[in-house]
Amino acid sequence: MNRGKAAVDRLVTLLLAVLFGGLAFWSIGQYFDVAAAQHISEVADRDFWAGLADRESYVTILVLAAVVLGVIGLILVGINTGRRKLGRMVSPASNSLGAIRTTPTDIASAVAQSLARLDDVTAASHRTTRDRGTDVIEVRVRVLAETDMTLVEDACSTAASDIAAALPNQDIRPRFLIETERPARRNR
Repeated sequence: MNRGKAAVDRLVTLLLAVLFGGLAFWSIGQYFDVAAAQHISEVADRDFWAGLADRESYVTILVLAAVVLGVIGLILVGINTGRRKLGRMVSPASNSLGAIRTTPTDIASAVAQSLARLDDVTAASHRTTRDRGTDVIEVRVRVLAETDMTLVEDACSTAASDIAAALPNQDIRPRFLIETERPARRNR
């Protein structure tokens, strides 16, 4: 999620927290006869609020409020469900004779397959995504608990170099997540 989306989400969260906090203060204050809560009740109990449901324009007010809140809700959902997968990229080796297109997903798949062939690796998976404005190739490797981690780290370093060579001059960051299996239980 980029900074703009995060800022909008935080602002909406802050506004909702203030609204619900105020409602909680008012309702609890009413129960304990707090003067500030009583004052809010007096201000809110004016003729405007009391007769609002009896007005002819009440249905129009409700429809407008529903449309405005619905649009705001759709905008928030749209902001937070943006496309995060990486598409095809044009290689810098392309020239006037033709374009070379590479898909980071294919490269990630090849890296995961090569890591899966290592001894003590039980599974390897991949995904490509845009994480906070950065293109990321993520490879998840599951190894046995007794595995020599230096071998896995060396293989991941080699794979990172291979990714950089396959996607030259492109800002794609490799991320390797190494998970270990539970150690085998010894019989007591």
